[in-house]
Amino acid sequence: MTDKKKLRWVGLPGQIFLALIALGLAGIIIWLVQSRLDHDLPWVNLQPPGEVVGAKTSFTLEVGDRESGLKEVRVTVTQGDLEKVVFNRQFPPGGAAGAREELPFTLEPQALGLKEGKARISASATDRSWRNWFQGRTTTLSRDVTVDLVPLNLAFLSVNHLLHAGGTGVIRYRINKAAKESGVVLDGRFFAGFPQPGGPQGEYVALFAIPRETPGTVIAEVVAKPGAGAPVVQRVTLKIKPRRWRHDKMNLSDNFLRKVAADFKTANPGDPLNAYLEVNREMRKANHERLRQVCSRSNPQPLWSGGFQRFLGKPMARFGDRRAYIYQGKQVDTQEHLGEDLASLLQSPVPSANNGVVVLAEPLGIYGDTVVVDHGLGVFSQYSHLSQIDVKAGAEVKKGTAVGKTGTTGLAGGDHLHFSMLLQGEFVDPLEWWDPRWLKDQLEGQWKQAAAPAAPVKAADAPAKADKEKKGKARPIKKRRPPQ
Repeated sequence: MTDKKKLRWVGLPGQIFLALIALGLAGIIIWLVQSRLDHDLPWVNLQPPGEVVGAKTSFTLEVGDRESGLKEVRVTVTQGDLEKVVFNRQFPPGGAAGAREELPFTLEPQALGLKEGKARISASATDRSWRNWFQGRTTTLSRDVTVDLVPLNLAFLSVNHLLHAGGTGVIRYRINKAAKESGVVLDGRFFAGFPQPGGPQGEYVALFAIPRETPGTVIAEVVAKPGAGAPVVQRVTLKIKPRRWRHDKMNLSDNFLRKVAADFKTANPGDPLNAYLEVNREMRKANHERLRQVCSRSNPQPLWSGGFQRFLGKPMARFGDRRAYIYQGKQVDTQEHLGEDLASLLQSPVPSANNGVVVLAEPLGIYGDTVVVDHGLGVFSQYSHLSQIDVKAGAEVKKGTAVGKTGTTGLAGGDHLHFSMLLQGEFVDPLEWWDPRWLKDQLEGQWKQAAAPAAPVKAADAPAKADKEKKGKARPIKKRRPPQ
């Protein structure tokens, strides 16, 4: 074999070996590049999720990257043309991929030159991948916030002086800036406030339901909740005139129990008594909760005009009656009657008690076919046991407009109208709302007197005063008392 052939055979394995090495290196490079390119973006989360920033607000930035690890985290806040870095952290190479980082920081708007109003917080996390020409991949989270620097102040102004158990109260109050929520808390129930009708900006009224059982003196809390921080509370002592409620007995017949078991869907249709008790207890609770939901939103201004119209019918059951249900000589249940039952001719037209908007027109469990009308400021009227509904939800009605006809639907024992008044879903005595004088003096008077300007001094008084001063015997002019 010649020397050239020997070199050729010796060189061939060497070339193959070099080629294998080159392929291996290429594979390593490809694997390294693929691994460093990173297929997942870094993740970022900002806690807590509030939309209001106070004078000093603490946050926690939650960040991480599954593959290449974090390189940098940055938080900025912008307002108009102003942009400030709130937090910045660089991570050294070799950080654990997938590690979760919780980074607390505090935002102090005034120190950054921010003012009250809208702003935006942006939090970004950049990883160590080789993407974007070795700059890494970035995830950014932005949140619009409101900078709130002025403390919320609350001042109680007035309350109507005739407060009866089961009746309606109204409190006026003033807050210096828009609050997230404001109103009155009484007996564990929150009643939202509304801008005072015809009043200056910042003055509100909250109509509230007075408990039917009261010791005579109760504490109401006027509450305003800022966007951030603790609510502002002012406590007001209310003197309530207690009432003695009527007690009534209702005898349950077998025929009536069988009718209820047949008309209502219950867990025990074959047991008429238990079926009735289920309807009278559990369905009643569910119906009242439905009414609270329906009455949770109201027109922010009063829609009514004058006193509420009373349906012309004979009073049967009254608001606040304590009912004992008797079956075969034994008391099987007790409930409160939370409306006025009025009986007239069969299927008599039922007028809307006042101007408003229909918010419910459908069957409602124990109340049967029912219409509910919103009169504004959280005030609602309810018409139940109807045999016919003549309006639809969303319709505007005027005082006296027929909403339906009396009937026997629901748990009615005979043809009549069950009429109720509600404040944001809580039942109150309709007798007050039927009284135009009470409405004018105790309710509307609270904001109408407050909005009325003080009476000016008559022009004729000026010369008289000047003449008396010349004689040296001038008397001080009596100041007119401002409206209460």
